[in-house]
Amino acid sequence: MSASPKRYVIIPAGGNGVRMQANIPKQFLLLNEIPVIIHTLHLFLAIDGIEKIIVPIASHWNLYFNELKQKYELPESIELVEGGETRFHSVKNALSVLPNEGIACIHDAARPLATKKLIEKCFTETELKGSAIATISTRDSVFELKNEEYISTNRNNYRLAQTPQCFQLSEIKKAFQKPHQENFTDDASVYETAGFKLNLIEGETTNIKITNPEDLFFAENILKSRK
Repeated sequence: MSASPKRYVIIPAGGNGVRMQANIPKQFLLLNEIPVIIHTLHLFLAIDGIEKIIVPIASHWNLYFNELKQKYELPESIELVEGGETRFHSVKNALSVLPNEGIACIHDAARPLATKKLIEKCFTETELKGSAIATISTRDSVFELKNEEYISTNRNNYRLAQTPQCFQLSEIKKAFQKPHQENFTDDASVYETAGFKLNLIEGETTNIKITNPEDLFFAENILKSRK
C-alpha cells in the first residue's frame, strides 16, 4: 500500500484589509478576543499529517506575527515567507519553499470558520482527482453585463469559490510559473489557466471570509452557535 502524499498548507496573509476600515489588516482583528489568523491556523493545526504551514506576510508585520506565535504557543512548523505585491505573488513565494511532491492546501487567512470535515475532504479529493476547490451555490439572482446592458442568467450555472483550495504540488507549482494576469482572482484561476481541470466540491455557507466590519459580527455568532 503506497504512502499518502505529504500535506502542506499555505495561508496568504499579505493583504492590508482596506475594506475593514481598520488600522491593522483584517487577519489581525480580534474575533472573540483572538486574532482572526490564529483561529485560522488552529483549524489546520487540528488536521493530522500537516508537514508545514507557510504564511506569506508583509515584512513589516513579521515582528507582530512572531509575537502572536509566541503568545499562542504556535509550533515551529509554521514558517513565514515574504508577502508579495498581490496574492498571486505571495502564494508563488510560499510555493518556492515547498517540495515538488505532495499536496498544497491554500486557505485565506481571513476565513477562520472552515470545518475540519471540509479541510479533510479537500485533501482526500485531491489525492483522488488532483485538485479540490470548495464552492457554494448562489442564493441570489445573477445578472451578466453584456454590451453595457444587464441580462438575467441562470444562477444554477454558477458557483461561488471559497477556500480551502487544494492541489498536487507538482501541478500548482507549474501553474504559478506563468506571469501574473489580472484575471487571477484566486489560486484555482491560476491552475485552470495553466490547462489543469478543476474539481469543485461542496463548501460551507458558514465558511465566510472576514472582509467587511459586519462579517466579524456574523463570525462571532457562528462560533457561538457551534458551542
